Amino acid sequence: MTYALIFSLPARVPLASVKDHETVTHSREDALARLTQFSSDLNTGPEPEFFGISEGMLLAEEAHERGYETESWVLDAGLAPHERDWLSHEKTLNVTAYYKTEKSANAARTWLKREYALKPDPQVLIEEEQDWNAKWKAAFTGIDVDEHLRVLPPWHEEWLAGKREGIIAINPGAGFGTGTHETTQLCLRILRSLGSLEGKTVLDFGSGSGILGVAAALQGATVYCVEIDTLANDNARENAALNQVEHKIKISESIPAEIRGGKVDVLIANILRPILLQFAPEIKDCLKPNGELVLSGLIESDLDQVIKAYQAGGQPFEVTRSEKNEWRALWLRRLLS
Repeated sequence: MTYALIFSLPARVPLASVKDHETVTHSREDALARLTQFSSDLNTGPEPEFFGISEGMLLAEEAHERGYETESWVLDAGLAPHERDWLSHEKTLNVTAYYKTEKSANAARTWLKREYALKPDPQVLIEEEQDWNAKWKAAFTGIDVDEHLRVLPPWHEEWLAGKREGIIAINPGAGFGTGTHETTQLCLRILRSLGSLEGKTVLDFGSGSGILGVAAALQGATVYCVEIDTLANDNARENAALNQVEHKIKISESIPAEIRGGKVDVLIANILRPILLQFAPEIKDCLKPNGELVLSGLIESDLDQVIKAYQAGGQPFEVTRSEKNEWRALWLRRLLS
């Protein structure tokens, strides 16, 4: 079993011992760093007493609702670069520190109460050991995108039995895109409506798990997946190999020179409004004069601004809007004179 020390931290954490009613605080980051140092010092034996601290997780849609500009779909604050640490903006964080023994957890609790005035009081709870891998696999059973396309994990019985038609296998990893999110489904449906992509070049910008690139490759396209997250790219390579389309997909962290200057037939960008706006000139530069552009990761209030940015300069687009729940996608096709 594991012992969990659970407590809440405001952005500025008041010290417990102050004089003359003076308020003295540490930043949340400093308080966590001090707790981490204290807890690490408990590791005096051959096996660690302290396993680490979780500050929680914030989904992109939650971050958007709070008004944060976001670049990536899911990041643990402990791993995020500073400029993408969404949790740092939260007024209060519910934090959990994990320890091997009750003695160590209580020592950390005593230290925390001595150093900081926290409300409510930190608590130590027992967490029974569980097969988290099995629970995680049981939680992801796949999804039906439409009557002709399913996204399944590679441990699903149908995939293991060799069924491949109308199925994309995705092993969930560091990259966004398992088919469960509405924006991914909207993009997959638009891709399917394009029919055969034999002889076409497709760019998946912000490719995450590679699911959209894999779908395009299965429709016959030569695909370029561009993603700045190297862990996500490893996941995309795994998913390309699972679906036996690795020979049709090139993965990189930036747009290759070979497809700049109007070389792309279909360009998909399932990211968020700030990034779509930031990279609008580069994205449009890649598109052929008669190319098709799929933009998603949007909500209704984003659409007019994004359409205006992509209509600016050059030939106009015919715009088709699609939606699922609160999420939106745009399908833009060149209007050639």
